[in-house]
Parts: sequence; structure tokens; C-alpha cells
Amino acid sequence: MMESDLKKYGVSFMWVPEPMTQFLLATTDKDLPVVFEFISKECKFHIVEFSHRYLQEPGYKEIYIRLEDYNRKLKDIIEYFNIKSAGEIPFNAVELSEVADKAGTFLSEFQKKLGEKQDRLEVLKKEEFELNLASELLTLLPESDINIEELHNSKFLRMLGGTIPSSEQENFLEIVKDRDVLVFRRKSQNGFVPVIIFASFLERESLGKVLEAVSFRQLELFSRLEGPLLSLKDKIESKFWEIKEERTSLQSSIKKMGRNVEGEILKLEKDIQVSMLELDWVAKTARSEKVFFISTYLPSRLVSEVKRKGENLELYILSEENIKRNSEEADKTPTKLNNPLIFRPFELLVKSYGIPSYRGIDPTVPTALSFMFLFGIMFGDLGHGLVLILAGVGLYFIRLLRKFAVFPLALGISSAIFGTFFGEFFGTHPFEPLWFSPFSDPEKAMLLAVYLGIIVVTFGFVLRLIEYIMEGDYNKLFFSGHGLPGFIFYVSSIALAFSVINGNSGKIVMVESMVLVISALVVAIGIPLKEAVNKGFDSNKLLLSLGDFIHLPLAMISNTLSFVRVAAFNIGHVILTMSIIEIAAVFGKMIGVGNYTTLIFGNIIIIVLEGMIVFVQGLRLEYYELYSRFFEKGKEIYEPVKIK
Repeated sequence: MMESDLKKYGVSFMWVPEPMTQFLLATTDKDLPVVFEFISKECKFHIVEFSHRYLQEPGYKEIYIRLEDYNRKLKDIIEYFNIKSAGEIPFNAVELSEVADKAGTFLSEFQKKLGEKQDRLEVLKKEEFELNLASELLTLLPESDINIEELHNSKFLRMLGGTIPSSEQENFLEIVKDRDVLVFRRKSQNGFVPVIIFASFLERESLGKVLEAVSFRQLELFSRLEGPLLSLKDKIESKFWEIKEERTSLQSSIKKMGRNVEGEILKLEKDIQVSMLELDWVAKTARSEKVFFISTYLPSRLVSEVKRKGENLELYILSEENIKRNSEEADKTPTKLNNPLIFRPFELLVKSYGIPSYRGIDPTVPTALSFMFLFGIMFGDLGHGLVLILAGVGLYFIRLLRKFAVFPLALGISSAIFGTFFGEFFGTHPFEPLWFSPFSDPEKAMLLAVYLGIIVVTFGFVLRLIEYIMEGDYNKLFFSGHGLPGFIFYVSSIALAFSVINGNSGKIVMVESMVLVISALVVAIGIPLKEAVNKGFDSNKLLLSLGDFIHLPLAMISNTLSFVRVAAFNIGHVILTMSIIEIAAVFGKMIGVGNYTTLIFGNIIIIVLEGMIVFVQGLRLEYYELYSRFFEKGKEIYEPVKIK
């Protein structure tokens, strides 16, 4: 019985990965860019490593290294000029070597021009800094008609202008205080002190060693100044404005450079990214001298549409195969989940456990429904549920977080529904429960949790049985502890337990016991006995089968009773909210205020912390009590080639 056979009996298959078709395609090296453009724009082709790599490998490593370097340089330019795209940049087929050559030429010319302007800016910046220092030093000299050359070239005194580090100032003054030296200084600026030094002829030789010891830096511009002191400040001011105007002009010119090539830079960056992606893609293909061979998967429902769109391309189909779920190829086939829009956010929970196998079941929908059910029971409170619903609505209007809005929204609805059933509203009981109160009737809550465990474990068994039918693995279906015998063993165990508790007739107990023993024997010796008939007795198979039999009842009991914690969390939630109410009342009596503040913050803490704990606990139950029964992990997720 295959998947199509099950559909005849009304079994829905919305809970399986999407059927896939594998293609082996071929195209020439000349048509490769156009084919790649088509594949990328369609965003439907999942390219895989070509299985036979004995053909000649593409020799594009050198081009890839060049493109990586050019891409990095372009990103630096885009960041430097703060270039932003006004919209989506279209891309077309590109020739790899042409893109690399074009990018190399553009970057070489652009960086040369930009470098010349930046170098000139650095020179002007240095000159401006020195002019500022020279202006500071001139304020230390008297305003007079004396030419500064006379002070520099005096026969009796030597004048030096420059800076010393602020940390050396005290040390320098201490050294020269007993020498025939005059020191004039300005306030410390940026860690340096501008100073003018007058030294006698006798001190000239020894002064050099002192200045070297305190890291004195002579200002060459100051030593080159000429003319009367009165006019020097005006000359420096005039020179300063000339530099400022040139700097402003250069900066404007640099910005204009960026604006003039914005479109070219963005287009070139796009071409490089496309080329690099194409090379990543080409690395998975095989190649003869002129032909590329591509191994790819497509969702089966899209095959006709894609063929129609690509019929004018020089793209040849060498083989086409619809991948059956029970075939060997199914193990290597990528998994594409395809759930209704409302359930897609819950794919995140499934993928956090693993990628479902192509041959198995996609548990997204059952996970969403059961997870909401579990969360609602453990966190059943109408008030807290309404807060979560509001949080979900709020997240929906935040664009970056919109995809997560469904979680608080869905869980809030479940919490509010069960809160109504349990009569809970922020830990209080303002109305009669529609069902029962777990706090007032903990035995009923525990029993509900056990029933829930039975349902989940049974559901996991059913999904595993369906998987075995889909895979055509009838050996495991009819003989293993995870197949039909294990399922019958579990159901008969539950039925027997309830019969004993309820005091049913001995005949019913006898029948249930016989069914239990027979199913246990099938699990224990079914496979070894079948192997013995067909191939001969194998003691290893018998030991494995007995181990499976011993583990089976223990796992079933622990899996079922594990759900008791659902009731414990529900009762704990009630106790915690009641504690917050009591604490708020105590604060109100003691200090007269603070009760409402305590209630608000206490409930926020409950919603955040307890909500997270219950969320994790719900995931744990999904992973270990449900997924462990049937979930088969796949090797890779379906990821079509596309330009981001």
C-alpha cells in the first residue's frame, strides 16, 4: 500500500514534505550565464553537488579570488560614500571574466583619483595643524615691527619654537631652571604644550640634549617664517583660509566623485555578487570541455510551469525522475515544507529539532495544534492570555518581528480559552469555570494530563505507522515495537489498566491480556522468527529484538506519565498568581501603597518567566514524547538558488 493507496481511504497527506522531481540538466559554456539568470530569477531550483565528479572541474579559482577582492573594495567605497540603493537593482546574465576585468579597471582608475585627493587632504590637514601651532607660538611674542628673522638669527640668543608632551612639561622646567634659558609656553592642547625657547650662545650645545630628552619637536613652519611680527599673524590667517577653502573644495569634489558613480558602483557590486554566486553554483556542477552538467531538484507541482518558461533556453534535460518516498533516492532528496500560511511560523519549532526526512512526515501542523493545546492547559488564564494576544498584535506592527507575532497570538488564544474553562483571571476566580478548576480539583487535573499523554503517545504511534506504509517498510510495520505490534501492545495495556481500575468482567480482562501477550511475543520474537524462516537463525537479531521488547513498556509508561507535569505546571501557575495577590495585599496593608504596582509587575514577571518555562516544557514534550515516536531527520532543507 503506497501513498496514493492511502488517499483512497481518505488519509490526508498535508503533513508530508512536498513531492520533488530530480533533473540532470546540461548547457553549453556560452549559454551558462543566461541559464544561470533564468535559474536565479525563478528561485525554484535546488542545486546539489554533482554525484560524478570525474569530468573536468571548472577552473575559475583565480577569477573568484579577484572578485572577492573587488567586492571587498567596493563595499569599502560604498561605506565611505554612504551610498544607498534607491530600489531593487535588476541583474542580467553576466560573463565572469568580463565582470572581473570591468571591476578591476574601474577600481584602479577610481581609487587612483580618490587616493590623490585624499593624499592632498592629508597634506592640507598637516599644514593647517602646523599653522595653528605657529599662530599659538606667535601669541607668546610681543607685537612689534621686529622681523622674526632677527630673533631666529641673533648672535647672542637662539630662538626655537615647537611642542613638548604635556607629561614632560614639569621635568623640562626643572632641568632648565638653573640654565641661561628663557621659556614661554601656552596651555596644554591635545597632550602637547606649545613653547618658545630662548637660549644663550653658551647653552646651545647642551640644550640640544635636553630637548631631545624631553621629546621636543621643533615646528619647521615657525622657523621658516619671515617678516615683521605684526604682519605675521595676518599672513598665517590668510594662509589658513586658503587651506580651508582648498579642503572644502576637495571634500566637495570627493563627494561629487561618489555621486557621479553611485549607479555604476551599485550595478558593479550586483554583477560581482551574481558572478560569485554563479561560481559557487558552478562549483557544484560537472563539466566537459564545452558542456556543464547540473544536478537539481524542483517541487513536482512546478515542473510544468518551469519547463514552459525555459523552453526557449539552450537547457537540455538529460534525465527526469519523480522521487518516490520509499526509494533509495529519497534519502538524498532535500525537504521542502509546505504548510498553510497560518502554520508556517511553527516550522521554526520543527527545524530547531531537525529537518524532517523527505520520506517521512512533516509534523508542523500537529506540532502547532498540540503545542497550543499543551501551552493552554499549563498556562490557562484568561487575563494572561489576553495580554499575550495584545503582545502578538503589537509584534505584528513591528516589521522585523512580524513573523514571530503568531506565537504569542496563538498561545494567548489557547491560554484564554483554557482560562475560561478553568475559571482563571490573573490568578483570581471571578466567574464559575466552564469545565473545572485545577486548583480545586487537582486529581481531575492529573487525570486530564494522563489522558493527554495517552492521546499524544497514541498519535505518535499512528504517525509512525503511516510513515512505514509510505516507505513500504512492512517488516517494521508488522513486527517492530514501533510498528503495529507495539501500537497494539500500548493500546491493550491502557485498556487492561482501565479494566482493572473500573472492575470490568473477567472475560474482558482475559481478552485484553491475551492481546497484550500476543503483541508482546510478536515484538520479542517476530523479526528473528521471520529471519530464521527465510535466512536461518541469527542470535544477534534475537538479542536486539528482546532488547526492543524490554525497552518498549518502560518507554511507554515513562512517556505517558511524563505528561503529569502538565497538571503540575497548571496548579503551580495558580499558586504563583495567588502568591502575587497575597504579596500585593500585604504591601497595601503595611505601607498603604504599592499593591497595584506589585500586582502589575508580578503579573509581568509571571507572563515572561513562567511563560518561557511553559514554552520550553511544551517543546520538551513535543520533542521527547511525540517526535521520538516517529520523527526521522533528513539531510538537507530545500534551498533554491536565488539572488538575495
